[in-house]
Amino acid sequence: MRLRVKQAAQKTALKVMEPINPVLIIILGVYTMVWGVWVGNPFWDVFTRAPLYDEMAHFPEWAWGLFAFTSGVGILLGVKEGSNRSLRTGAFIGYFHWLIVSGMYFMGDWQNTGGITSLCFAVYSFVVLINLHKNRGINTRKRA
Repeated sequence: MRLRVKQAAQKTALKVMEPINPVLIIILGVYTMVWGVWVGNPFWDVFTRAPLYDEMAHFPEWAWGLFAFTSGVGILLGVKEGSNRSLRTGAFIGYFHWLIVSGMYFMGDWQNTGGITSLCFAVYSFVVLINLHKNRGINTRKRA
């Protein structure tokens, strides 16, 4: 049983390091932008709804919305440019953004699943960053 788990983990690690599909990065960028619009819009208050946002409330909602929206734009520009360096920059922006959001969520309400969800996005962005670094010489545009 232990051997099977180890083999499955090794196969998964090898699959994760295959060249990344830019469509997945686009989804992350669009989601980050939508999250920013949702948090930063002037039509309703997000931070007053749950203790999850207590730590984030030290800054205005529009600032978090702008931070997320520009992060999403940065991710999408990395995809549009298509070079490995711009894709890595976009992945790093996603990692940085979602890691900060995750930390704030955990500090605001560590029992809420929002921290785990945003940490998942941060880990995903980090895996993309490592993947792009490893596959530097491979043209990612051909994999769309």
